[in-house]
Amino acid sequence: MKVAALFALAFLPVALLQADDPKPPEGFRAIFNGKDLTGWYGLNPHASAKLTGEKKDANLKQQREEFPSHWRVENGELVNDGTGPYATSDEQFGDMELTLEYKTVPHADSGVYLRGNPQVQIWDDTQVWDPKNPDRNPDRGSGGLFNNTPKTLGRDPIEKADKPFGQWNTLRIRQIGARTWVWLNTRAVVQGAPMENYWDKGQPFPAKGPIMLQTHGGEIRWRNVFVHQINAEEGKKFLAANPELPTPTAYDVAYGPHRKQVMHFWKAESDKPTPLLFFIHGGGWMGGGRLSGLSGMLPQMLKAGISVVSVEYRFIPEATADGEVPPVNGPLHDAARALQFVRSKAAEWNIDKERIGASGGSAGACTSLWLAFHPDMADPKSADPVAHESTRLWCAAVSAPQTTLDPKQMKEWTPNSTYGGHAFFFVADPAKKITQFDAFLAGRDTILPWIQEYSPYALVSSDDPPIYMNFGAPPALGQPQKDPTHTANFGVKLQEHCQEFGVPCELVYPGAPGVKHATIQDYLIDKLKAPSAK
Repeated sequence: MKVAALFALAFLPVALLQADDPKPPEGFRAIFNGKDLTGWYGLNPHASAKLTGEKKDANLKQQREEFPSHWRVENGELVNDGTGPYATSDEQFGDMELTLEYKTVPHADSGVYLRGNPQVQIWDDTQVWDPKNPDRNPDRGSGGLFNNTPKTLGRDPIEKADKPFGQWNTLRIRQIGARTWVWLNTRAVVQGAPMENYWDKGQPFPAKGPIMLQTHGGEIRWRNVFVHQINAEEGKKFLAANPELPTPTAYDVAYGPHRKQVMHFWKAESDKPTPLLFFIHGGGWMGGGRLSGLSGMLPQMLKAGISVVSVEYRFIPEATADGEVPPVNGPLHDAARALQFVRSKAAEWNIDKERIGASGGSAGACTSLWLAFHPDMADPKSADPVAHESTRLWCAAVSAPQTTLDPKQMKEWTPNSTYGGHAFFFVADPAKKITQFDAFLAGRDTILPWIQEYSPYALVSSDDPPIYMNFGAPPALGQPQKDPTHTANFGVKLQEHCQEFGVPCELVYPGAPGVKHATIQDYLIDKLKAPSAK
């Protein structure tokens, strides 16, 4: 029976063996049918941009004729061989949300043209950055608006979110007017930056145009190409809730020699030195980017007369490659160095170097607390004048911090703890069914000096600045938590410890008692703008 069934299957009509019809989410429709090239034609606008008259007509005709020889449909996927004209939609689009999936190969790059304008960039992110071409940044990942002016927000992605070759990536693009939002594999990589008119920088961005799927140097596959058209009311409401972020006053300012040791600076308008928010993004010291968690705070801080710095730093793999021991020494000391550098720029940037408050989420919050509690790392004997500056803070206000890097404490506070081993070289051993945290806990006694040096809890002393912690769920000490890495148990235990030393510590979570400041922004504005006690 099995042989007969297979024999019969071989003679089924081809249409019955094709991929299922695309299934767009509610409110979206498919613009690639998964079966053929209907609705698409070939056009590389760069090839015809300088042509006119009959020569241009002939070129456009030739591109349309060449299109089917470079593009095909295979198993519901739109496949390009790496050359030829771009797949261009017959339909013109204005304000919209576009979702699609793509998969490409090494040594190729591509992109999505919006309204016929280049482009949301797709890179081979394994390429090595070339300092001779500093504005070409494939190693920062895909999703940026590559043809925008360098050193402007949105030109490069906020963070790297590409999947390895062989896996499908998901792009979600929202465009209202010229402003563009991009999510790559659910991570926000562009947050409402205006896309510039590539064809004429002096002209407004076109109101309508086709979607174009670029081909450039290697096979790329596309599938599940869905569009939701945004009406005027929806667009107006979204723009009102998402104001455009200001361009940094100083972009990618280097505070050290490594490519990741850079910061953005936004200067608040004031005729007097301003307080400063010193922002350190989260991501487990393994990912994230400088606007992650900051974009909602930035306009409010600047409006309140508080300047802002957002710091990039080496992640654990980069710190390990640089010989940092333990690995967490890299991101933590990068933050300390960045803080000293900011203070060295106080006169130039019109900053009150005393009133600096640190903030961040998760690992960025842990780093902020480490700076708040660590003894001053200023070195007045150093030949480097930046090293003379203090690393002490006026205050710290953070979200969902890991307040200890001691696995024994974590296990006691939250039995299903899983975080932290990567900071100290510990790795999992799947063959022996040993998790990273198992190895961390078993090896704890061998790294006690490191725990004392890098765990915020271990560093608390009576001369430390006031702190604020915000968590999204209430604590339950000694009980497993849904999110043990960001549990409010961390906050409860640190607050108790701070109270022992007389360090002011405000703890906020749903249902928390004695809340004075509902948000991190409220706390920072209150503390950084408070009248001087003198």
